[in-house]
Amino acid sequence: MRWVLALALVACGPKVAPKGSAFDEDLPKTGAAAPAPVAAPEPPRPVAPPGKGLRSGTISRAHLLAVLDAGPGAFLRQIEVAPLLEQDRFVGWQLVQLIDHQSPLVDVDIAPGDVLLAVNGVKLSRPDQLLALWDSLRTANELNAQLWRGKTQLTLAFTIAP
Repeated sequence: MRWVLALALVACGPKVAPKGSAFDEDLPKTGAAAPAPVAAPEPPRPVAPPGKGLRSGTISRAHLLAVLDAGPGAFLRQIEVAPLLEQDRFVGWQLVQLIDHQSPLVDVDIAPGDVLLAVNGVKLSRPDQLLALWDSLRTANELNAQLWRGKTQLTLAFTIAP
């Protein structure tokens, strides 16, 4: 009877594989993890030459509040954008076209192909970031947008007048 119990314990015990798993072939043989390649920092981009519109100026707070009160949906209906990805990583929003040619954006130095990286230092990769920025503009004193135009960069810097 004891031998049956001993046999059952041996049979239920852990098995030892005579050779390694096929997944082990992908692991480094040294035992240390290989360091991930570090991307070289991108050199600073030159400033884009002036375009057709304004890069700086003053925005009336009353006009800004009217746009903010209409909501982000009404604003986003004026433009068509597409996400720009580099190596499956979000970079910014690329302007495809201005849809509403009566929009105040017509007077601003933006053109199809420009990529919006951040507004007032806030990246806009998620909807909650857009809503946080939208709310912060009610009390902001300036509106600064960082953009890429091809291999160059530009900044739109507008003061919000009380």
